[in-house]
Amino acid sequence: MSYKLRPRLGSAIATTILSLFSGVLLVGVDKTQAANLTYNFLDSKSFFKVNNSSVTGIGKEYIPVSEGRVYSFTLGSLFEGSKEYYDLAGKIAFFYQGDFVGLQASGSDYGTKEFIIPPEQGGPLNIRLNGGELWNIYSLPTSFTTWKSVLDGYSERYTSVNGGNFQLADRRIYRERPVSYTLVNTEAEPVPEPLTAGGTALALAGLSWLKHKKKMAA
Repeated sequence: MSYKLRPRLGSAIATTILSLFSGVLLVGVDKTQAANLTYNFLDSKSFFKVNNSSVTGIGKEYIPVSEGRVYSFTLGSLFEGSKEYYDLAGKIAFFYQGDFVGLQASGSDYGTKEFIIPPEQGGPLNIRLNGGELWNIYSLPTSFTTWKSVLDGYSERYTSVNGGNFQLADRRIYRERPVSYTLVNTEAEPVPEPLTAGGTALALAGLSWLKHKKKMAA
């Protein structure tokens, strides 16, 4: 190799090393913001987890929930066929401009309950209950740049005595009820140390240089 080419080659290698080193450092900075977020909402037991590593902070973003449960809006264990809870895995967490706004999820629960009142207690009466729950959590814009999380819900109970027609016993309707969230845990994702990452880049560049020298010597 001529002496004229050596400075150019050295400069190219130095540029490559710096580019690789800077690129790895930048990736490290972005990844340090990634975390698994856990929120409580509605009641003390209901929760969900979402990873924000793919959030860019630009406009509307919809991230799948990795794990979660809702214990509200179930009929309860007294109703045969009722849920214990709703599974939130795969539901959507809505982010706007990088900020978490709310959950996007819905569910329903149905069940029956039957019992007999004996003659000594005023019977005989055969009482049958039917019940149902519907709920939907979503986000509404409050301005051009802000959103709020709200809940729509519907609950009803029907009663039938001795095989007669079902009569409405109770009905509740929820419309745009505000939903609040409490961040209870933040688990940061492990990321490579900047110096370690930079050392890896330098090692790769050094290997490339050694291969080039062997080629020139052959």
